[in-house]
Amino acid sequence: MRTPILADLAVPVPLTAPDTSMGEVESVLRGHPELLGVVTAANDQLYLVDRGFLDMVLAGRLGYGRALLHRRPLRSLLRQPALVLPAGTGWGDAARAAMERPDPLKAIPLVVMFDDGTVGVAPVGPLVEHLSLRYQAMALTDDLTGLGNRRSLLERPAPCHRAAALVIDLNRFKEINDSLGHAGGDELLRSVSVALAAACAPAQAFRLGGDEFVVFTPDLTTWPGVEPSAPAAAPLAEAGHRLLRAIEGPYEVAGVPITVEASMGIAVTDGRPRPDVDDLVARADAAMYAAKRDRTQVEHWHAALSAGHADLGMDTHLRTAIGNRELILHYQPLVDAHTRETVSVEALVRWSHPQRGLLPPGAFLPQAERSDVIHLLTEAVLGDAVRQAATWHRAGCAVPVAVNLAAPVLASDRIVATIVALLAETGLPAGSLIVEVTESAVMTRPAESADRLRSLREIGVRVAIDDFGTGNTSLGLLTQLPVDELKLDRSFVARIHHPQDRVIVESVARMANGLGLTLVAEGVEDEHTADTLTALGFDLLQGYHFGRPEPALAATAPGWNR
Repeated sequence: MRTPILADLAVPVPLTAPDTSMGEVESVLRGHPELLGVVTAANDQLYLVDRGFLDMVLAGRLGYGRALLHRRPLRSLLRQPALVLPAGTGWGDAARAAMERPDPLKAIPLVVMFDDGTVGVAPVGPLVEHLSLRYQAMALTDDLTGLGNRRSLLERPAPCHRAAALVIDLNRFKEINDSLGHAGGDELLRSVSVALAAACAPAQAFRLGGDEFVVFTPDLTTWPGVEPSAPAAAPLAEAGHRLLRAIEGPYEVAGVPITVEASMGIAVTDGRPRPDVDDLVARADAAMYAAKRDRTQVEHWHAALSAGHADLGMDTHLRTAIGNRELILHYQPLVDAHTRETVSVEALVRWSHPQRGLLPPGAFLPQAERSDVIHLLTEAVLGDAVRQAATWHRAGCAVPVAVNLAAPVLASDRIVATIVALLAETGLPAGSLIVEVTESAVMTRPAESADRLRSLREIGVRVAIDDFGTGNTSLGLLTQLPVDELKLDRSFVARIHHPQDRVIVESVARMANGLGLTLVAEGVEDEHTADTLTALGFDLLQGYHFGRPEPALAATAPGWNR
């Protein structure tokens, strides 16, 4: 499909002489409703007089009377040169260029330069809408294989009561990846994806991440060999084995023929009118691990397989809570160690439970991080935090907001696209968002984590290492990570007045300052501790001494810098 370019959108216009009167300009625009404005050249620049500017001028907002303005030449009222882009510019690039202009100029049409030297005018609205739809598509697509990703699967409409999920995991893929290198491993995953998508029709294939895929059919009656009223186990087992044979290859990667073996878990809905896709996938995932453990290739889910796995009941309640907007954010200030003025806030999630009241994160986040629901929860928290920060920003409270990313989220293929889409949707400057990741989250998959954090840094998002000192981050690795802030864990801050522990904190402070990192102390509870940390070279302080986490309205009331 051809990528749309500005030439598709631009309306050609002749250059208007700069000594043309504003009255003549008004006549041209009133007589040609399809024109967005007129273009003139002056001082080796192109200028656009669009309808909005014309209306402002003729309304007298420049201090002239209407009759006088009608006689004034165009050149006397020119202000900002137009944004001029080549006709071959793609819509996405054009939208980004338009949105990089200052706020008052963002909506002004673009001047388009054609190859023959003629010009046209293009509106900004369709470009921004195109970019937004593109980001939405990116957020639902696995960028390596082109299959739907986990989010696109979980956001599907509720299936009918006869649905099935088949989770597939490649056996010994790490060995293949190590032998072929990451580029070869990626090529193999793409080849497997093509074979799987072709073999599973009319069902749809998704990539959950890594070497794990899921085939989902929302209506078993469309599956070959499954009768509407018959048990689905036998035909699905046959279909499962058939799919595994279809994806085994061999595939040629870097001149080497590779045969793939895989394990599969199958889960079928239990007759509920509106089955939950996430529960279904979690059950199929448990069955897949049983097949891998017992080397049976294909296993069906049964209740005993859930023992030792995530609490599906809690997962279901959390998903319901997210859908009902029961999760709320409180914001805790981070203050400048010297001036004690608020310079940023950290978004901390709470669950307003209908029966149990306001639950702290410790009551539900550990369970969420052991299941797929952490992705939905993080997207909800990110969305609320970024939108709130954008609201503050527009109101004059340009204070950055920090959001925590758990290890599974940082390992997700789509977290960068999700954040880019949110920033585009809200208009929040990227520098007003800080992502916080723990040492353990980074060390889970250091290479992939560094790539994702680097991508976020490249668009302007700041990165902080949270709870520093409690994990096992190599100091050598820390110098390679794209990090802006280092947050010392509260356990070290609490012992700052003990001589031996103070030596550790002093060492961390020297290291952070040497690396040019912003150094943050968590858990500051009194003024004496705050003064000690300031003397040691800490830049920011966070803790109950400066403010407890509060809802957005309460957090912005006193003490904010405007």
